[in-house]
Amino acid sequence: MSRKGMDLAMGSALLFGVIPVGTAFGHWISKLIALPQLRRLAVGEIPWTPLRKPLSDSTVVLVSTGGVHLRSDRPFNLNGDPDFRVIPKGARSADLTISHQAYDRTDALRDINLVFPIERLHELEAEKVIGRLAEEHYGFGLMGSARRLMPAIKEAARRISESGVDLALLVPA
Repeated sequence: MSRKGMDLAMGSALLFGVIPVGTAFGHWISKLIALPQLRRLAVGEIPWTPLRKPLSDSTVVLVSTGGVHLRSDRPFNLNGDPDFRVIPKGARSADLTISHQAYDRTDALRDINLVFPIERLHELEAEKVIGRLAEEHYGFGLMGSARRLMPAIKEAARRISESGVDLALLVPA
């Protein structure tokens, strides 16, 4: 099997048709892009809001940057996508897929709950550990520019706030 065939068989995409992304190169490039932006964004005090009611009475939303979306949705642009996809409460693992190439998705493609633990949250809701799941959850893809991503972040935050969510579970890729 050719190198390209081996990479595709192992779940790695090829950047420019040559470089397997999701391998060491993918990790290096994500650090090159993400770390400088995180350092700029992480100045000052972290805005922390304590939970105002018991977890068992709280509405929980799931937000992931793992490129998770409904199979029926338009995939994220792998070269940068400053938008999000809405994932309804009733979505199941089989309804979801990943379009993100900056991390090794091998295990996440086998069990989406690694990057979008919706089934675990359904279990916690059934066990009354959490009050309820929000009706809508959010998946973000890869975006190299925090500034270009801010409008989508603000829109998702507005929607979350208006839906009466008490707690957001943020799951990075």
